[in-house]
Amino acid sequence: MKRNKKMTGFICSDEGVAGVVVAVLLLGLIVSAVGMVQGIFVPQWMEEKEAEHMEQVSNQFSQLKFAIDTQSALEEPNCPITTSITLGSKELPFLVSSRSYGSLKILPEDFRIIINILEVQDAHSYVKPYIDTLGAIEYSSSNAYYIDQSYVLENGALILSQKSGEIMSAGPALSIVNEKDLSFNLVKLNVIGEKTSMSGYGTYPIRTRYSDTNYFTYCAVKNITMYTSHGAAWNKTFDDTLSDLDFDYYIHDIEEGVGIIISFDDDPTTTADNCPSLFLKVTEIDVELISR
Repeated sequence: MKRNKKMTGFICSDEGVAGVVVAVLLLGLIVSAVGMVQGIFVPQWMEEKEAEHMEQVSNQFSQLKFAIDTQSALEEPNCPITTSITLGSKELPFLVSSRSYGSLKILPEDFRIIINILEVQDAHSYVKPYIDTLGAIEYSSSNAYYIDQSYVLENGALILSQKSGEIMSAGPALSIVNEKDLSFNLVKLNVIGEKTSMSGYGTYPIRTRYSDTNYFTYCAVKNITMYTSHGAAWNKTFDDTLSDLDFDYYIHDIEEGVGIIISFDDDPTTTADNCPSLFLKVTEIDVELISR
């Protein structure tokens, strides 16, 4: 009679260990891939996204300038125009990233201009100033990946400013007539309503409306002083324009970050024959920030 032998040990197998090792390796591969995407590709994607947003803001400010230029040319008070500015961009879904923010401000006390006109009465010369504060509209970014930039619309000019410098993206209505006369259109911004600033990442409308226009003609301009934080951009614009003028001119910095002075003769005994005539147009535009 045969007797069954009892099992006295366990059967050894590596199948379970191999499955755990594969799972750990797979998890490590996933973590490495996510880390690579997060550390290398996400910053690149977000930088491109913020760069696209800054390009969008540039286009929106160009539309705002076009609206104000159109209203200044038509001088029609019953045609308000609404444009929009997008303050920021959204973060990437499902990945760790930071969204960009921005601020939009109407600065009614910015950009002060003084035009000294040389007039002659009874054989005596004296300087009579034209003084006004024109205001500005400014957008400033708060980017997490792309370089921060500011767009400023002042006196009909669109200026791009960043850490490395500033340029005038679109110039003001400044021109030379018959090589001896200067034509300059000033744009004065009047704030409508109590809201002068907003910040965040949404898209907000700006409503502009033509208000009034005044015309002046001066026989001789001695100098033009502009108080602005963007003197470098204005310096280049005046230098490029006045090169066609049949008079000597000198451009000086008042002080860094304060403004510039454009002089047509540094001699205090100058006469009207040494200075250009000025055709000055001053257009007032009402500006209103609209909350959503």
